[in-house]
Amino acid sequence: MFNNIKLKTMKKIILSLMILFAYVDSYSQCSPNPLYQDSTYSIWPDTLTNLSTAYQGVFYDETLDIKTPATLIEATGGDSSMLYIDTTIGFFSVNEFIGSWPVDSMELISVTGMPSGLSFGCDISNCVIPGNTLTCAYVNGTTNDPLGVYPLTILVNVYTHGVLDLGLIQYEYPAPGQSTDLFTELGTYENVPGYKIVVSTPSSYEVFNSNEFTLLQNVPNPAKEISKIQFNTPNSQMIRFKIIDIFGKLVYSDNIISDIGLNTIEFNNKLSPGLYTYSVQNDKRIISKRMIISD
Repeated sequence: MFNNIKLKTMKKIILSLMILFAYVDSYSQCSPNPLYQDSTYSIWPDTLTNLSTAYQGVFYDETLDIKTPATLIEATGGDSSMLYIDTTIGFFSVNEFIGSWPVDSMELISVTGMPSGLSFGCDISNCVIPGNTLTCAYVNGTTNDPLGVYPLTILVNVYTHGVLDLGLIQYEYPAPGQSTDLFTELGTYENVPGYKIVVSTPSSYEVFNSNEFTLLQNVPNPAKEISKIQFNTPNSQMIRFKIIDIFGKLVYSDNIISDIGLNTIEFNNKLSPGLYTYSVQNDKRIISKRMIISD
């Protein structure tokens, strides 16, 4: 009779839930910071501060403090417009606010995009975090992956239960003592982007902002015939790459569809020895640097 109940708000709710870094078993452990014990739902650091830079060949160890939400209204940051069920149960039409429903638990399903050599772990061994709980997660290991920005894609699930008021009938959903979850209701987990790890080299003197369109100095410089040019883009977009000689003459041009993060151009066009200006241009700005081609 009640098989047609679908918690349509669950997909919206999960978009507001921050991720839980806790997937791969590891030898390391973490201890949550008691400073956050009385806080409402949050994760430290957040996606604005983001994770610290990982340096090639250097052990990386990052801790995240997590306070899970107690209720669905807390999980959405107080946005009550997202927390209504609008469905039909038998002969009853239901339009009910479910913000007081508890978050029974939040579960990390999978993580992709990690630099090789790094892994996730969590303080709670099964990586299913109860609601209204202060815990922690960690990222650690050593990577030698190429310099670049590694966006992390995370699949998460959330579990809840509650009571629907049908007038004369109070209906427990899904059933007494049970929880329902995003995958059960919608047949899918939620893809939650936002966190990323920047891999750099400890000997690099040049720092780039992974959230901005930036251009790095070519390597080597001076170069003979082959030089590596790198630029960073926060979005995939069309990039115009140009090289101009000292007299302002265009000697090379190409259009590139960039990836998100750090992009590399292996330039091996034979140029005469001299001073050149290379540039990358998107739909908003152009950035230029100089390079020297030697004998």
